[in-house]
Amino acid sequence: MKASRKLLVLGLFLAFCAALASQLLQPPAVDAAERQQIAESIASRLAPESVREEGAAGQMRLPSVSAVPSEIVEYADTLRQGETLSELLSRARLAAHEVRVLMDELLPHQDPRRIRPGFVVAYQQSRRDGATRQMEAYLDPDRRLAVSRDGDEWRGSVEEVPVRIDTVTMEGEVSSSLYAALLRGDADDAGVTAWERERIADILAEEVFAWQIDFARDLRRGDRYRILYQRSVRPDGTAREGRVLGVEFTVNNRDYHAYHFAAEDGTHDYFDRSGESLRRAFLRAPVEYRRVSSVFTNNRLHPITGQNRPHQGVDYAAPTGTPIRAAGDGTILRAGRRGGYGNLIDIRHTRGYMTRYAHLNGFASGISPGVRVRQGDIIGYVGMTGLATGPHLHYEFHANGRAVDPRTAIPDLTGDPIPEQHRTAFLSSVEEQVALLNASTAPVLAADIPEEERSRRLASNE
Repeated sequence: MKASRKLLVLGLFLAFCAALASQLLQPPAVDAAERQQIAESIASRLAPESVREEGAAGQMRLPSVSAVPSEIVEYADTLRQGETLSELLSRARLAAHEVRVLMDELLPHQDPRRIRPGFVVAYQQSRRDGATRQMEAYLDPDRRLAVSRDGDEWRGSVEEVPVRIDTVTMEGEVSSSLYAALLRGDADDAGVTAWERERIADILAEEVFAWQIDFARDLRRGDRYRILYQRSVRPDGTAREGRVLGVEFTVNNRDYHAYHFAAEDGTHDYFDRSGESLRRAFLRAPVEYRRVSSVFTNNRLHPITGQNRPHQGVDYAAPTGTPIRAAGDGTILRAGRRGGYGNLIDIRHTRGYMTRYAHLNGFASGISPGVRVRQGDIIGYVGMTGLATGPHLHYEFHANGRAVDPRTAIPDLTGDPIPEQHRTAFLSSVEEQVALLNASTAPVLAADIPEEERSRRLASNE
């Protein structure tokens, strides 16, 4: 009896607990209108603004999404060892006459015989009928050939690979040499390759500071540099070309500054902050020579005529065919044969100067009277034409119509300063280069500097 009572009480207790739990866990009653409103709110929050639509009776609906397969299939094929280009194109299921058409499109731009294994051709092919619709191939790093089907015909065009302009600021300290400092630096973080950095060192030594700093002897441990380098970068990250812009170099506690400026006529050079040229007006010697075989003198016994007469130039002994370079910017005044001088070139320069190059073996391509040349341009080649006993360059320097010794007259002559009509543009360019040089102590892309910050730095010259 007692056991039955206990079971009854336990059953009633469990029933009570179940009823209470049911009341506590049951969600509050929501009518149909509220349920619709909640659903629309959730859908509105999940759907992007661009795909929300209002349905009938104010209902929210999302556009249906379906994966529609592309009509075009893209793939690439590579020229294999021992394979011809025709065989490569034939694998794309092109008819023989189509292969001939594509080869004809290629011929004006690239000799198929010069194409090497590894040449890649990219195709766009129809998924429906398998027909090739378009073909692309890089002729070189800067040119892309695109050939497209137009009905029953093929039409081709060569496009130049687009580039973006990056300006990189580099800073470092010399421990042994400029080459080692640049190769050791962090410029690679900004995508500057080892080859580019070696080229930068060459530009500084041969073009920018060629007359101010002897990079083999003058540099000391602890000398510091900052370089502004501009490069044209292809989509794959490689550089097409690069140019050193601004440079600040401290050598043995002496500061050197150089700023690049390009004029509207296409000429360009390096100047200091005041606009004075860093170049000397003339090269020390216009040829790589072995020795000076005769000096400038007013009385010399001529080795062929046996007569004493002035030798109004300097003779540089060098092998036949050695390139001869224009000593300075100027215009070709004469290029031809002239008596005992043999093959001769005269160049007229500014400020009343003229240089003469004699006994040439031949003239460089394009050299003729009236042609403008830049300092360092190859104008001819060492020979022994005219009255000469061996291959050498006879070099004369004339000032206001009078021959002078080039070894004593040239060193103090500087290049032309910034023309007055370009001075405002030059000063503005210098301000921008200085601002970019001061932008960071580590390699950065100038393009990464916000425009407003860049403008502020230019205004304050920070």
